[in-house]
Amino acid sequence: MNRQFDYIIAGAGGAGLSLLMRILDEPTLLRKKILLIDRGPKTANDRTWCFWEKGNGYFEETVYRRWDKLRVKHPKGNINLSMNGYSYKMIRSVDFYQHCFERIRNAGSRVQLVYGSVTEIKDDTGEVTVDGFTYQGGIVFSSILLAPPQLKPTQHYLLQHFRGWWIETAQDSFDPDTADLMDFRVPQEHGCTFVYVMPLSPKKALVEYTLFSEKELDSEQYDSGLKNYIQQNLGLDSYSIKEVENGVIPMTNYRFPGKQGKVIFLGTAGGQTKASTGYTFSNMQKHAAALVRGLVLNNPQLLAGSNSSRFLLYDSILLRVLKEAKMPGADVLFSIFKRNRASTVFRFLDNDSEWYEEAGIMIKAPWRVFTSAAIAEIM
Repeated sequence: MNRQFDYIIAGAGGAGLSLLMRILDEPTLLRKKILLIDRGPKTANDRTWCFWEKGNGYFEETVYRRWDKLRVKHPKGNINLSMNGYSYKMIRSVDFYQHCFERIRNAGSRVQLVYGSVTEIKDDTGEVTVDGFTYQGGIVFSSILLAPPQLKPTQHYLLQHFRGWWIETAQDSFDPDTADLMDFRVPQEHGCTFVYVMPLSPKKALVEYTLFSEKELDSEQYDSGLKNYIQQNLGLDSYSIKEVENGVIPMTNYRFPGKQGKVIFLGTAGGQTKASTGYTFSNMQKHAAALVRGLVLNNPQLLAGSNSSRFLLYDSILLRVLKEAKMPGADVLFSIFKRNRASTVFRFLDNDSEWYEEAGIMIKAPWRVFTSAAIAEIM
């Protein structure tokens, strides 16, 4: 097997495959030789990506379900979100993997695939060692950090952790046209807690118990949260659980390195997880597109990647508000959606908003809590 490659992609998850698909689409990179590395074949539905988007996106053909109506629920009331052209979309990883690996097979010798454990990545030489075999890359794109994050005392680290049940009922129980983005009508003693309900048909839905906090729960606590919600809030006593998914996503204002020597970091390792929400899919797509432009133009700045300092500040402020809990996180997030157009909030959370939109959101936020958090972050 060839050991020299133009690009090595370490990790065939959402970030690595998103980048590879765009490289395969770029005519000027047609002659580049690519090595893709992962632990093993991708055959299971190991995660679900949900995100809001206008129009058709790059991976539109892999979208499993989309909703044009969203709600946020709270003990103080419910909000029907004004979508203004946005749709909320779900992609199942099994469909995403199938789509990407079919394209990889069609790419022939351009892409070679190696399964195994990455034991070393050398950022100075671009060498990647997999189960004792070493491969050389001109550029290494890695979803694997070279060293664990070392947080400063001023940096925050929370977790978005969840368990989701894909349930099915014998009778019609759901409105498949409307999804619940956040339902805060659950106990909040473990931190900011909400349930996410994505109806797939009148008889099927993904129900996900989600928390923003510093620690994970015991397995039984997730199950109890789901059982109680389904019974008390959905009014269901009889249903079958078809699939279970679990996840833990870091929510931190730690500055992940975009580039280190010949290594460019992807996904969460590259800082593409939105610090204040845990959303990743949309940022991965923007990052992948920017990286391909950087490869085509040989532009080091595009390859290094960067996040706007003002959005990093906004994330830090919201993380501090959630961490210090001077106001319940459920009340904070509910107020943001209640006092602003949903489309403006979506742009803000995607780092696509304009300064005047951001100022409007800040003015309408619970000002006492946010002002003290902002002062603490700036000082």
